[in-house]
Amino acid sequence: MKIAVTGGTGYVGAHTTLALLADGHTVRLLVLPTESPDALLAAAGADAARIEPVVGDIRDAGTVSRLLDGCDALLHAAGVVGTDDRREQLMWEINTQATAAILTRAAFLGLDPIVHVASFSALFPSPDAVIGPDSPTASGRSAYGRTKAAADRIARALQDAGAPVVITYPTSVVGPGLGHTKGVTEQGWGAIVGGGVAPRFDGGMQMIDVRDVAAVHAAAMHPGRGPRRYVCGGELVEFNQLVDVLEHSSSRRIRRIPLTGSAFRTVGRIADVIGRLTPLSPGLGYEAAWLLTSATPTDDSRTRDELGLTWRPARAALAATFA
Repeated sequence: MKIAVTGGTGYVGAHTTLALLADGHTVRLLVLPTESPDALLAAAGADAARIEPVVGDIRDAGTVSRLLDGCDALLHAAGVVGTDDRREQLMWEINTQATAAILTRAAFLGLDPIVHVASFSALFPSPDAVIGPDSPTASGRSAYGRTKAAADRIARALQDAGAPVVITYPTSVVGPGLGHTKGVTEQGWGAIVGGGVAPRFDGGMQMIDVRDVAAVHAAAMHPGRGPRRYVCGGELVEFNQLVDVLEHSSSRRIRRIPLTGSAFRTVGRIADVIGRLTPLSPGLGYEAAWLLTSATPTDDSRTRDELGLTWRPARAALAATFA
């Protein structure tokens, strides 16, 4: 198929674009005027001949029309990711308003499937003890969480109307990016490695290899299967084990400071206040602290069973990032 791709030069999007090319698709790639697709083109090798760049801003209706015209399907991975609430207005414009516009336009044009890359943040916190594809949309506590939750409600409304929208919910994505791209998880853990200090508390995080998320998107790219939702949770790893992986892979000693879960969440609240004045590491913030201390597991069975996938070890992906 000819697949329109947004966010294809980003961390998850670049790996997904390579997976789509490997499956024989042609990609019409949205590229911001300030971006360069060179790293992606180099990684694609001979497959780069099947990439058609479209330069423009996803917030522009004309750009969206040029991107979608003549395509069979859409992979929408563009978004403003992070915990910097000072960028909230931009997050509403990109994560919610532009998402609503492009998903609706794709449905009107009859593209199938329309794959929307949501986020675990759209489902957290959840009333469910285990978060699955049918867990309700959360309210969101950060600007990022609120805007992704709003976009999730829009995508689900299109599903309810019968549009062939496929929603994926990646958790904390790990593994090396292409070129200089870094995932928000790597940026958060990078602060621990760079500072040589980490808290010690009971908790953990769902983590998944970026290549597995790309495999989900490529496997979901089949028309005629209707609306679907897939959680990309990976595995739940204890926080202290994650710090062990960082220490070993980076060959740097990391001092551990014992904290209770409530104390760590308080640190997160303080970081949110400071973050309104100056940018902080994505690993700092109340939402991140809440997620880590809650250690809520996911149910990926539908994703793995319907798409025929297995997950790589998340610890190995994290180790490769900081080796």
